[in-house]
Amino acid sequence: MSPRVSVIGAGPFGVTIAWIIGKEGRPVRLWSSSLPKRKALRSKRKAPNTPVKLPDNVEIVDTLEEALEPGLIFVAVPPSHFRGVMKAAAPLLTPEQRIIHTVKGLEPGGKALSTVISEETCVLQTGVLAGPVVPHEVWRGDAMSAVVGSRFHAVAVEAAAVLTGPSLRVFGSHDLIGVEVASAMRTPLGLAAGMLHELGLGRATLAFLLTRGVVEAGRLASVLGGASRTASGLAGIGDWMVTADDKHAPVVQAGHRLGKGEACGYDEAEARVRTLLEIAARHRVEMPITEAVGAVLDGQAVDEALNGLMSRRMSFEI
Repeated sequence: MSPRVSVIGAGPFGVTIAWIIGKEGRPVRLWSSSLPKRKALRSKRKAPNTPVKLPDNVEIVDTLEEALEPGLIFVAVPPSHFRGVMKAAAPLLTPEQRIIHTVKGLEPGGKALSTVISEETCVLQTGVLAGPVVPHEVWRGDAMSAVVGSRFHAVAVEAAAVLTGPSLRVFGSHDLIGVEVASAMRTPLGLAAGMLHELGLGRATLAFLLTRGVVEAGRLASVLGGASRTASGLAGIGDWMVTADDKHAPVVQAGHRLGKGEACGYDEAEARVRTLLEIAARHRVEMPITEAVGAVLDGQAVDEALNGLMSRRMSFEI
């Protein structure tokens, strides 16, 4: 009998998801499109810079067909490659399968990745895994939590069943779009946090950034059909707080470079910010923090962008 669970994508987060599922004894299949990566995972049983080894019940498979046999599939690939993977997977999938993506971003052009799954495949039950799950903290056993957003109650329950363990508690949400939007806002807020750290600004400025980020994410979620309150949960401010405080996070490091007046050096992050700005412009949603981050990416000085935020006209908080 084939495993019930698989993970598509063997970057740090994909490997972490496979490890979380496998360490409790559940069989799981892990696939990467990279042959060298598959060989390294099979021989070393770990990804680069990863201290823990994959359990023996995590099987590294060589074909997408093998990876897509289980009923529950987690997909951990960047937004820029997501549609291509779904196109390749489409002939191998059935309507009864469930796909949960783990991507903290929207497709270039602005579509939610759950929408991409629905457009490219016959799979009906989709979801997203989000929240403050930090790989190196997962590996050492720190207690943390995540949320699975899905319109299908059973999908969230099933995902929680395979992911929950002694150090990970998983919640569910029926607000699929809200979870995806809140998760996508991690990128501009992470970049902004890195810039603030580089300027030497303190906790009060960071608190201002994150709480107003809740408002921005809520506005965007609402116009796209989600619930604004979701940004106040694990997928939103819960994840952003962890990111902003993580000096090793690539998005925060990119923010530090921007704060020094250097190039961002993180093309994927820049693309995700521009996608959010494109959606905001299309729907006439006011997102001043994201716009300020975009302005810095376009060459504006960080202190000038911050002054622009601070000089906006007075408004009421709620």
